[in-house]
Formats: sequence, C-alpha cells, structure tokens
Amino acid sequence: MRKFLLFIFLLSSFSVFAQVYNNKPRLVVFITVDGLKNEHLSILYNRFGESGFKQIINNGVYVPNVFFNYIAKNNVSDLASICTATTPSNNGIVSNRIFSNQNNNFISIVDDTKYNGIYSSVGRSPKNLVTTTFTDNLKISNPRSKVFSIALTPEKAIVMGGHNADGVVWLDKEVNISSTDFYKKIPIWATDFNESGIMNNYLHSNWVPMYSLYTYIYKPFYELNGNFYVPSKNKDMFANFIYTAYANSIVGELAEKAILQEDLGQDSATDILCLNFNVNTFFNNTAELNSAEKEDLYLSLDDDLKMLFRIINEKIKMSNTLIVLTGTQTEPFSQKTLTDNNLTVGKFDGKKVVALLNSFLMAKYGQTRWILNYADGNIFFNNAEIDKKNIDREKFKSEVIRFLADIQGVGFVAAYDDLKKANGDIADINVRLKNSLFRGRSGDVIVILNAGWSDIDIDGNESQIASTALQQTPVFFYGLNMEKSTIEQQYFVTDIAPTLCKILQIPYPNSSTGCAINLYNKH
Repeated sequence: MRKFLLFIFLLSSFSVFAQVYNNKPRLVVFITVDGLKNEHLSILYNRFGESGFKQIINNGVYVPNVFFNYIAKNNVSDLASICTATTPSNNGIVSNRIFSNQNNNFISIVDDTKYNGIYSSVGRSPKNLVTTTFTDNLKISNPRSKVFSIALTPEKAIVMGGHNADGVVWLDKEVNISSTDFYKKIPIWATDFNESGIMNNYLHSNWVPMYSLYTYIYKPFYELNGNFYVPSKNKDMFANFIYTAYANSIVGELAEKAILQEDLGQDSATDILCLNFNVNTFFNNTAELNSAEKEDLYLSLDDDLKMLFRIINEKIKMSNTLIVLTGTQTEPFSQKTLTDNNLTVGKFDGKKVVALLNSFLMAKYGQTRWILNYADGNIFFNNAEIDKKNIDREKFKSEVIRFLADIQGVGFVAAYDDLKKANGDIADINVRLKNSLFRGRSGDVIVILNAGWSDIDIDGNESQIASTALQQTPVFFYGLNMEKSTIEQQYFVTDIAPTLCKILQIPYPNSSTGCAINLYNKH
C-alpha cells in the first residue's frame, strides 16, 4: 500500500512537472524596461488599457521581490546580468564603457575595430561579454531557433543578443537603425525602415502628449505650446530623443516587423525576440513618477505593447508564447527632490579630484601622472610607472584611499584587490561591489558617492552612479496558459535566465550563479 501511494505521488508530481516544463513556447518575447517599478504600475494601473500592461498584470505570474546582487554603474550591466545569470564580476560587463589603456580614454564596452558598422561608422561586437547568455544557449542547443534583439542603444542590443543572434539592431546616433557585421548582416526589415526615413521624421517631430494635458495625474516638467519636447539642433538632440515616447514606438514597430517577416514562432524550434524600452525622461533619470512626460512614456508604451500583443495573438497565439517583462536599476530621487526636502547633495568633479590627487602623489613620489583617468567611480593608476619605480603598492593604495575618503560626497572608497576578498550576504556593500568588478575593466580604487550625488568624469559627462541602496525590480511571466499568481519569495535578477532555460529545456548560461524561480509556488 505504501509503495502504491508513493507511486501515485511520484506520478502526480511528474504530471505537474510535465505540464509546467514540457509546454515549451514557440516564441519568447523578453522585454526590459529601463526604470520600470512596481509602484509605477500600481499608480497608473487604472490609466492603462486592457491589452497592454494590464494583460500581463492581470494574467501573469508576478514576482515583485527580485533584487540586484551587485552595484551597477549603468543599465547595460543590468541587462547583461539578467541574460547571463551572473554578475559583472563574471560576465565582464561592468558598465556601458571601459577604460582603454591604448588611448587613455573611455570607449563603449561593445566597440570593436575588427568589425564594421552597418548603417554606422563604428564597428562593434560582444567580445567583452565573456560568458554565454540564455539566447546563446538556445542557439547552441538548437541552431534552427532564431534570435533577434532590438534596443535603444548598441550596448543593450548586443548584450541581449549575445554571440550568436540572427539579428541585432539599435537606434544609432547617426540617425539609423544600425548593426555590426559581427552578426554578418542587418535584417531586411531594418534596412527598409532606414530607407523609409521614418526615424529621421520622428527625430525632428515634437513629442505630442497622447491625451489632453488636464487628464494627466502629474503636471508637465517641460511644456511648450502643448508639446512635451521640441527638438533643437544641438549635440544632445539624439541623446534626448531616445528618452521620448517615439523611441519606444520605433522599437515596437521593429518588433512587429521582425515577428512578421522572420516568421517567428511558426515552427517547433523556439525563437526569442529581445526588446529594450525606457520610461525614464531626459531631464530626470530616476525612479520618481512626478511628471506628465513620464506618465506619457508609460501610457504610450502601454499602447505599443497592445499592438505587439495583438500581432502575437494573431500569428502565434499567446498560448504558444512566453512574455517576460522586467526592469533595471534606477536611483530613487533626483537631486532637486532631495534638495527640496533638506537633504545635502552635490557634484563629484572627477577632473578636479584627479588633478588634486595627482598633485598630492607628485609631492610624495615625483613628477609623474600617477592617476591616469577617472569615470563611473573608477580610479585608474599608472601601474607601469608604479612598477618601474618599485613603489610600495599597498602604501600607495592606502594613501589614495585616505585622500579620497576625505572628499565631500564620497560615501565609500576601497581598493579593487581588497573588495575581491569580500564574503557574506548581499546586504554588505563590499559583497555587492565585489560582484560588480572585473579585473582589467574596473579601477584600481572604487569610489561610491553618497545617495543623490552626481558624478562628473574627466570629460565632463555627468551621471548619477547607483548608490549603496539595495534595489529591486518586478518580473512578470505571461503566456503558455500560465495561471495568474504572485510569488513573494525573494530572488535575484541572476535567477531570471535560469528560469527561462528551465522552461526551454536548455543548459543554464556557462557562468550562471542563479537558480530557477519556482513559477508554480503560488501565494
């Protein structure tokens, strides 16, 4: 009797497993939204239509507590960590740019002179992405599967597409949909889009609100004759454009073309379409939802998703499709909000700090440029000169750290080699910093600014570096006839790819540190 009951239990368990994991999707649509937050979806829920965000929220598996187990300098690190199931310390994507000793300057982490740009003057590749992604593993496991990646920047498109994608395209500052011949060719639908001139028309169009301004919850931050944005012909024109609703719409239009023209999801070999959108504004790249512009970005994206889902339902059916939706890290508050609420903020002037630090070191060690460069919290030593003069490296590092620790705005400073020894829980900043560093791409000394402080590199580029706050993002899984549920258990962003791999029945990425989310652990 006992053996019989055990047999029944095992049989029922196998049936659940088979139901969950043998129902492989014909298409996976992997959607990342820079700045997506749980609270935003809640606040704007009643403003969404029934067929966009609400379709996922009302019918999908919702995992609200997914944490970033490292400190990112840029959203590119977030996308790479999600796709590789491991942190920058293993996948190599420490930021959207890295320091080049060859020209003593910073270059994009995907720049590669071995390749040529397509509709772009710059060659690029994923050579600095040193691990496989879940998209790579799908292509390796089944070469018949197709993978396409569409994003707002080359860095994001390439880290999502990985090493073996059939097509990777992005919105390029040369006002084209661009790619690189690392991927052999650019899809025909991207070429057709370029020849249509649509992107140039969007670029020179005013950003018009979807609805009457009085219907928005929040007031506009910038409004001119009823427009949220009026393009001006300056160097920031394209940089600002990718923060408009039109940029998201271009990604959405290209996604629809990819599904239709590449016949995605039309056979038994699972295909993947990776998409990157944005809900941050060009004037406030934080998690604050306090402007009509940001509200409009969500509402417009909701409309883009509605049209995308309609195409999927018509051509593939949602029951044969898995939609994955997640976000990236974003600082909680802008400097203005913190100042208005009596908190101290400021700017960390990297050029000035490096000049002062070099003067300090010259007085001790001689007239040499001891600090080569600074950006994104990374201090780079002139290691060749340190070795040449046989300087005590530990003493040198200690003096640099003491100097930087006394500068206003610096919340934390440590040597790379010391951080790599850290162990423990991710609540420890040392552990999360360790997970963020990759030898040869991170600085010799790492600086973390106080919350709210902005960073200015040697070239004058300003950004808000992620503070020490432990951040999280929502993740939704929808489709494949999944039942609506909420999973309150805490996970890491490095657990998302293993979950996909388990559903697709392929190996985890080759440096995975994640584990699959139990999508059927209902609460």
